[in-house]
Amino acid sequence: MNNIIMSSNGTTYALKAQLGSGSFGTVYQVLDLSSNKYFACKIISKAMLNKYNAESMVRQEIKIQSTLNHKNILKVHHSFENNQNIYIISEYCSRGSLQIPKTPYEEKEVFNVCISMLGALDCLHQNKIIHRDLKLENVFLHEDGTYKLGDFGWATYINKVEPILCGTTEYMPPEVVLKQQHDYKVDCYSLGALIYILLHTHFPIQANSQTELIRKITNQEIVVNSHINEDLQILIQALLTKDPNDRPTVQQLYLSRWIKKQMKLNNIFNKYENEELKNKFRHKNLPIKTLEVNGSVKTSLSDSQKTSLTHSSSTQFSSSNNPFSPATNKGNIDQIFNFKDFDNINSVPQPKLY
Repeated sequence: MNNIIMSSNGTTYALKAQLGSGSFGTVYQVLDLSSNKYFACKIISKAMLNKYNAESMVRQEIKIQSTLNHKNILKVHHSFENNQNIYIISEYCSRGSLQIPKTPYEEKEVFNVCISMLGALDCLHQNKIIHRDLKLENVFLHEDGTYKLGDFGWATYINKVEPILCGTTEYMPPEVVLKQQHDYKVDCYSLGALIYILLHTHFPIQANSQTELIRKITNQEIVVNSHINEDLQILIQALLTKDPNDRPTVQQLYLSRWIKKQMKLNNIFNKYENEELKNKFRHKNLPIKTLEVNGSVKTSLSDSQKTSLTHSSSTQFSSSNNPFSPATNKGNIDQIFNFKDFDNINSVPQPKLY
């Protein structure tokens, strides 16, 4: 390959190093010879796109990523093409992408990654876009320490969603592996898997084959380490809920106890927790379901529960001396989340601890 790339606007780039490769092309570090700045260049083979009928996906990827402007989303600056390839020029993150860690992340660093991805997903979902491939390898670390979500190859607009297998299986929720209709909650499940990996150094579901993995994703319980902060345990379990109707939205995650507490500790303004929003929804008649120890669902609504939606005490757990035993107290949803009247989460499952 020629080491010099000339773009349609006259900018000349020099190829410096290969950063990664995918199904349809390769990503390189390139140097803009006029500004002396480094960028990432994704070179996509048109022949491969034609072979797999994927050109529309790539053009949608360019359209989506070019129009988004958020500090936690990898910015696409320019795209162009010739007879052989499509070229996508994006910002370069010198510190690479995240990988499965060898040792568990500290809680503070988990929060830094989590709040960055929440910001990116909130921007996407507000613009009616689903990413559908949130995973460690698609989270990039800029030299200034900012985490950025990239690789929008599976991203789509909510009104264009089709029930297809998309993304990376270990991060996929049941509705995707079963090729069912899906929505924004796909990204929330993937975020839960990502957080789980950072804390456990392995996938939440592991298998020896694709068939076994899909079966386990749809049926197997998620086991969360009991030494993790209890509010964070609940958050992970909620994100990895199999039924998307019972999985929290990104907006609800901002109102989860662990996120609210961490944002306060780090002096980050929580736009979803401001007084105007709380007052607007505090007096709504919200049917609240709580999950009992025996698995039965009890529906209740009381003034104390309404109040606890915005003023909740710490979630309580009790367990035997066996560190592998599950919690025995019920986890009331009103102890964990604040809800808006248009949200439809019914229950948050108890985590299984070890």
